[in-house]
Amino acid sequence: MLDDSFSYAKDGLIGKWMKWIQLIILELLPALPIIAWALLFAGSLVAGTPNFPLLAGGFAVALVIAIILGAFYQGFLLKILRGDKPLPEVADFGGLFTDGIKYLVIEIIYMIPVLIVLAAVAGAAILAAISKGLDPKDMAAALLGPALVGILVAVILAIILGILAIIGVVRFARTGSIGEAFNFEAIFATIGKIGWGSYILAVIIIAVILGIVYVILGLIPIAGSIIEIIIGPFLTIFAARYICQLYDSAGSA
Repeated sequence: MLDDSFSYAKDGLIGKWMKWIQLIILELLPALPIIAWALLFAGSLVAGTPNFPLLAGGFAVALVIAIILGAFYQGFLLKILRGDKPLPEVADFGGLFTDGIKYLVIEIIYMIPVLIVLAAVAGAAILAAISKGLDPKDMAAALLGPALVGILVAVILAIILGILAIIGVVRFARTGSIGEAFNFEAIFATIGKIGWGSYILAVIIIAVILGIVYVILGLIPIAGSIIEIIIGPFLTIFAARYICQLYDSAGSA
């Protein structure tokens, strides 16, 4: 699967520089509103008239716009998860955006249980500390333990949901139905056909490979960030094709 995924990305991008440039642009689109906000923030500091509540609201708006703009790139990756071969052209931006927004909705829904756990733990810890009449310093110390436990539970839950979401997203890509992304009976059946051990190992392998690449690039000042932007499409296409094959392996298991 690794060899096929690498060849898929290589054949789809090497020599097809316009497609590669288009994907880099789509990849960078979410950064534009954040950059605009940063320039506004820097300008207000230089002028000596920062309006922090307004800037905070502006950042929230910029973040939402950035997430929405990321839909184009996510929509393209869904084409790969559908099994399109060779690598499709960067076209039908309306379709890319629509699919990407649906993918965003799926991601948000999968995140809700994690957010609920974090909110519940934080709320319970704060209420317990207040009921004991702790002062701010003692309250911070009292909240540390429950906060760490809550974060640990949330991380474990996020990993479990992430493992299921991988198959769920491919099901959405193949059927076009958001509901199929949460068809847990079918998701469990697919993973069962692959084999839980094989499936988890395959996910760990791709996560480790990508993690090593990004860590190495992160250790290279400035140039590492530039290289990461340039090869970003290659890495995401490589990973998407790998997940596509992992899903399809349930049919040949």
